[in-house]
Amino acid sequence: MTRTLTYPIPDELYTTTRTLGKTSTQDYIGPETLWLYLNDDGRIMQTFAPEELPPVESRGLDDTVVEFVPETDEDYIKIMILHSHWVPKEYEVNVGPEDDPNIVVTDPTDIIMVFDEVSIVEDYTAPLEFRDYQKYKDRSDEFIRGVRDSMLVESDGRVSEDMPESVKQAWLTFRQKLRDLPVTYADVPNWLIRFPLSPDQKTDPDFDDPEVSVIMIADRTPEDQAALDQLPPSCT
Repeated sequence: MTRTLTYPIPDELYTTTRTLGKTSTQDYIGPETLWLYLNDDGRIMQTFAPEELPPVESRGLDDTVVEFVPETDEDYIKIMILHSHWVPKEYEVNVGPEDDPNIVVTDPTDIIMVFDEVSIVEDYTAPLEFRDYQKYKDRSDEFIRGVRDSMLVESDGRVSEDMPESVKQAWLTFRQKLRDLPVTYADVPNWLIRFPLSPDQKTDPDFDDPEVSVIMIADRTPEDQAALDQLPPSCT
């Protein structure tokens, strides 16, 4: 079935405030109803589309089985998050120094990026909650420096006086970029910092994955730009 969902989005990605009244839309992808297997606490253990539902005789005696029949956009969003599979848009975004490699971010207005799946699993009847990614908030300056220091240690000894000048300069530049972190990304949230690519890296893992189609900056549409306005102003 098809259905266009309209839903609230936070003022900015990975925040829970909603003072600006922003909304977004996305097409529903999923079954018309969803069967839920719940534990004693009402937590979802498994989900099945109607055509996937196991026969009654295969269910455990203690299984609580509920048919979740969606009525509102919020219900459809829950089913989409719990059971559906789709490929969100991926965007090239410029952050930090101009000569540093750009990053790839998932569409910040996509349903999977906006709403918290864990809270739905714990109580599918409760209102939707915005995602509040603590793991990104935990990416402190100390964490960045720790990763940086490890990369510096790993690259110790890569520079020698008898190596070609171009190779030597590449390693010196790489190590200097590491030393400059996180100061060079002072205006960028730490979860958006991308560490420099070492001279040994022949491909860029963010952009050279054949299974991921990235919308490049030059190819953005006005709709794409509106979605990316969810990112901090330092991201272009």
